Order: sequence, then C-alpha cells, then structure tokens
Amino acid sequence: MDDNVVPQQIIKLLYDKSQDKKQQGCQQLKSLVQSYAQSGKELLIKQIIETLKIKFTSSSQLYLKRQGMFAIQTVAEILVKEFPQLAERCVKDLTQPILECLNDKEDKARQYAVECLLQLTKIMKTMILLNFNEIFDYQLGRSAEQDNQIVQAMFLLDAQLKTQVQIAVQERFSDPGKPCYFNLNSFMIQLQSKLKSRVTYVRQFLLGWIKVLNQCHNNDLYIYFPMILEGIFMMLGESNKEVRNGADLQANEFLKQVEIKVNLDQRVNEQIIEILLKICQMKGNQNNYAKLNSLLWIFEYLRVFQQELEEEQKGKLGFQHSTSHIKQEEYLRSNTSPISKNQMQQFLGGFESPLRKTILNSLSQILGPILILLSHEEEEIRKAAQKTNELLLKVMEKVKNQSVEFMNIVPTIKEMLTDKKSNTAESALIWMKHLLETYSESLFPTIEDILTKLIDKLADSESAIVQNIMDVLANISMHSQYFEIVIDKILTMLHKNQEQSEKKGDQIFKKLCSLLNPQKVYFTITAKLLEIYSDNDVLFISNTVQTLTTLLISEKELQNLRNILRNLKHEKDEKQRQHNQEIFETLYRTFCYNSMSVITLCLLSEEYELAYNIIISFSEVEVNQYILLEIAQLINVLETPVFIFLRLQLLEYDSHPFLMKCLFGLMMLLPQGPAFNMLRQRLKNVSNTQIQSLQQDKKMETEEFLDIQKLLTQFRDIRLQCINQESKQKDLN
Repeated sequence: MDDNVVPQQIIKLLYDKSQDKKQQGCQQLKSLVQSYAQSGKELLIKQIIETLKIKFTSSSQLYLKRQGMFAIQTVAEILVKEFPQLAERCVKDLTQPILECLNDKEDKARQYAVECLLQLTKIMKTMILLNFNEIFDYQLGRSAEQDNQIVQAMFLLDAQLKTQVQIAVQERFSDPGKPCYFNLNSFMIQLQSKLKSRVTYVRQFLLGWIKVLNQCHNNDLYIYFPMILEGIFMMLGESNKEVRNGADLQANEFLKQVEIKVNLDQRVNEQIIEILLKICQMKGNQNNYAKLNSLLWIFEYLRVFQQELEEEQKGKLGFQHSTSHIKQEEYLRSNTSPISKNQMQQFLGGFESPLRKTILNSLSQILGPILILLSHEEEEIRKAAQKTNELLLKVMEKVKNQSVEFMNIVPTIKEMLTDKKSNTAESALIWMKHLLETYSESLFPTIEDILTKLIDKLADSESAIVQNIMDVLANISMHSQYFEIVIDKILTMLHKNQEQSEKKGDQIFKKLCSLLNPQKVYFTITAKLLEIYSDNDVLFISNTVQTLTTLLISEKELQNLRNILRNLKHEKDEKQRQHNQEIFETLYRTFCYNSMSVITLCLLSEEYELAYNIIISFSEVEVNQYILLEIAQLINVLETPVFIFLRLQLLEYDSHPFLMKCLFGLMMLLPQGPAFNMLRQRLKNVSNTQIQSLQQDKKMETEEFLDIQKLLTQFRDIRLQCINQESKQKDLN
C-alpha cells in the first residue's frame, strides 16, 4: 500500500483536535476521493479507507478512533451520492473498520462504532446490506451489551437495518429485474448456524429478525423452514417466558403456511418432516412442548393430504381445480420468488402431488415416533399422538385401493410390537391388523417373524392387549397355511407359561372362536394337544381341556358346536349324523384327559350311558381331593342355562334312565357338603316309583350309534396313562 495515498497535510488536519481543522481535513479528503473516483482509481480509494483504518480507527486513542469514523462516513457519503457503483464495491471496506471497533474494550469506543454504523446505514441505505451478514455477526456478538447508551444505539441500528431489509425486499417485489442488495438465501444459511445458540438474549435477537423476514417476504419462507424450524422449536423449551412465547407465536405463524405451500417442493417437505420427527424423539421433559408442537405440524400435513385425497375421490373439483390449487394460484399472483414460482408451476403442470410423495415416502419414519408417543407420560402429548395416529390410519384406508403398498412400515410395526408400553404395542397391533387385511399376500415372507413377535407379546401382555394380539393372529390364521402354525405357537406359549395358562388360555381360545370357525379351532387344538403333549405333559392337556370345556358350555360363539353335540342322537340325515359323530369322537379323545370334561361332553351330547359307565369306573381308581373338587364344579355347571334340557329330561325318567343313574352316581361319589346337598335337592322329588323303574334298567334310551365299550376302553387307557405319567413325575421330583 502506498503510504502517501493520503497526503500528510490531510492526516495532520484529521489529527488536530480543533473542530474547524478536522472539518477542513474532511473536506480535503472528500475532494481527494472525488478526484480518484473520477479517474477510476478504485484501488486508491480502498487504500484511502485502509489508511484511515490504520492511522485512526485502529488507534488506541479514543478521539482518533472517532475522527477516523467521521472520515470514513465522509468517504461513504461522497461515493454513495456521486459514484454509487463504486460505492457498492467498497461497502465491505467502508464497514469493516467500524465493525472491528465493536470489539473494543472501551465502552465509549463501542458506542461510537455503533453510532457510526447507524449513520453509515442511513447514508448507504439498502446498499449497506451488501455486507449485511458480517454486520449481523457483529451485532449478534454485542447483543449482551450492558451499557445503556450502547444498548440504545444498538436498538436504533437494528431497527434501521430491519427497515433497509424490508425496503430491499419490497423493491425486489416491485421490480424483479432490479438487483437486490439483500441475499436471503445467504442470510438463512448464516441464521441456521446461529439458531443453535441456547443463550437467551441471542434467541430474542434472532426471533426478532425471523419475524421481520417472514413479514417482509409475505409469509414466503416455506422453502427455508428446514434451515430454521428446528431452532425455533428448541426455543419452545426456553425458561425465559418472552423467548418461549415468541417462538410459539412464530411457529404458529409458520404452521399457517403449510396448507397453501405444502405442494411446492417434495424435498423441502421431507426435510421438514425429518426435523419434526427428530424433535418427537428427543429426550427430556424440557422438550415436551416442542414434541407437542411437532405432533401438531405432522397432523397438519396429514390433514391437508387427507383433504387432497377426499377431493380426488369426490371428483367434484379434480386435481387441476382443487381448493388447494385455487389457493396456489392466488399464491402465484402474490409471490415473485423465482424458486417458489418455478416449483409451483411445475406442480400445476400436472406432476404428482409433492405432498403425496412426501407422506407415502415418509410413512414408516412417521409411524414409529407416533406409536412411541402414544405411551408418553404427559397426557396432552398422548392425546395429540392418538389423534395423529388415527388420522394416519384414515389416510392409509383412503390410499390402500390406489395400488399403494405400505410394506415399508412393516419393520417399524414389528419393532413396536415388542414395546413394553401397552398403548404403543396396542396401536402397533391395530396397524398390523390393517396391513394383514389389505396386504396379506405381500406379508407372507415376514409372517413367521411377525408370529414370533406376536406370541412373545402374548405371553407378556395384560388382558387388554391380548384382544388386539388375537385380532392380528386371527387375521393370519384365516390363511389356511398358517392356521395350524398359529394354534401350535399359542399352545407352545401356554405350555411354557402354565401358571398363566388358565386365565390367558380362556381369553385366547374365546377370541379365536369369535373370529374364526369355532369347530375348526376346537378340532385343531385338541388334535395338537394329543400330537405334541400326550407323551410328556398330560397335566397340561387336562388343564387346557378344562378351559375348552368351560368355554364350550358358556360362550355364545360356541352355540353352533353345542347344537351339533346336542343333536348327536337326533339327527335324521345319515351323512350329517356321521359327521356329528365324528365331531364327538374327535373331541372325546382329548377330553378323556380330564374326567369331568369328558363327563360334561357326554352329558351335553346326551350320551348318558357312556357318562354313567365312566362315572362307575371311578371305583377302579383312588378318588382324590382333586377329583372330588372337579365333581363339585360339575354339579354347579349342571345348574347353568346350557343344561336346562338335561334337568327337564329328569321328568322323562323312562326315556333317560342312564341320566338318573349318572346324577345319582355323581352324588354317591361326593362327600356330604354344598355340592352334595345341591344335587340331592334337585333329585329329591324323584319318586320311589321312578327309582324302581331305574332298578328295572329299562332300555328306553334313544338308539345308540356309538360304540360305548370302545369309547369306555379308550377312557380307561388314557386314565391309566395319566396315572402312570403322574407317578413317574413324582418319582423324578
């Protein structure tokens, strides 16, 4: 740099503390700049500014710093007024020396620097925005100033800069061909990094600028949301109420832009969704309000998408004339942003909705956090998640018939199935049920893994969620190749958890019978019990059969099976009678593992002679306390509505002699007690004549088609097997 670029005479005048000489020096400096500018000597002008920086603004003496600032203002004024193009190229040179003074350790120096920047802004107007990012950086660095005079000057500078930004943006809107000194894209990149700050006063400062930018750009910051949205949401957990409220207000203002601008850019949509889901998964109670707002945003995207789907389905407006399309046309008329307008024109040209692509591509990412938040400790978040999940299901229902597959969400649902929180797992089950109803063929390759997870969940779940698990299992079971596999896995689970098997088995079998063919369910269960457990765990078979018996005589879902058994002896059609007989014998083989269950089956089927012979066979074994308890339970069962027919048949003693013998046999087995008294009370009205007719052993029963002796032998063999197995188990213990 030429040290003589500024004559020593001017330097001396500027050094002088006399006001007149300083003004004289500024006047000569002005003339010097004019002469260089007229000659096109831009480099020399920049050297003049550098000289003023070295000799004045970088000085340790306060009065010299201030004089240098005045001199720089003089240079700026003449350049802007007479040589605007040259002034544009010198903006950074003119502002840099002043900005460096903002970091001076003396309060007065910083005050003068702020005041000088304010004056430069008034002189250069929108032109100063060519170095706005650097000015903004220095501003932000001084936002914690404590000195009142500096604070006041900073406030005025900030207001003036905001005004110039608004003017610059408005000029661009009015005359798109005119150069704009304010680079929004560049500033947003800078703003994105600054929004990571957790300092309260910095956040306040940034919110003020975001508000101004949103207003002066006619609420057209949507494409920049990915840069600033996370920072704003993080402020929702700020302890300072003013910051928190400001962030909440700004987030709500931005949310209003979603409906009208959501179809501008798929990439922007996906980036926003990614941010929202990231916030949903953040830890810590301080982020709860941010999570709640993220859910509201996700819900809004889904709501707009649902509205779009409804318009398509109704066919009233069609894609090109939808409500959202009309709003978008209004947006085009009011928005001159080249990027946004071009994207919107592409959309209006007939491209598939960016929103549609966004939602369908992001479904698996959206679903996981939503399902997790269904079990959040805060009620408001749980409700918002539930509302969003329900809308997500509705959206799936609307698009499932449009060749849209949701297989990409299967891994997410499978993961959520194992969640220990009931709300999350329960909703995952509902999703799995919907998928199975719609895309069962596509799910076949993963069914085995799904089954494993469902059965594991079934073992650990409370009764409320068991119902939903069974809904999914029933949907899988509807496919013949998986029916027996499901039954097999359920029995395996119950066998491993025998302490829960009675209560859980009742729920599971009841639900299966309500959703599937009860007869097929009973046949498969009883067959599997014999096939898998007859050689190693007769107690499990006995307990399971007892559960099946209880359901058989009590549940409305099994009414048809009960009717088949009741009509075993009365069916006129030979083919149907043989079918009914096969049903009885199939159940009988497994029911033999529980004495009272097989007697109940016989009584229900009016096979009184067989029941009587089984009862009499108790004389062949030692009757223990457990058997007596079962007999007492059977007496109570006979008092239920299902056995009204049996109690009425007591009046037809000539036709049903073995019925009377059964009941008297049961009564004779019982010790005197409540059950004994109940049965005796029921039979006490049987007259001596009736008893005598029993003694005559009249064969007036309906014609018998079953091989009683064969069935009785089968019962005895199974009972002996059970006794031997129990004996071996005792020896092992």
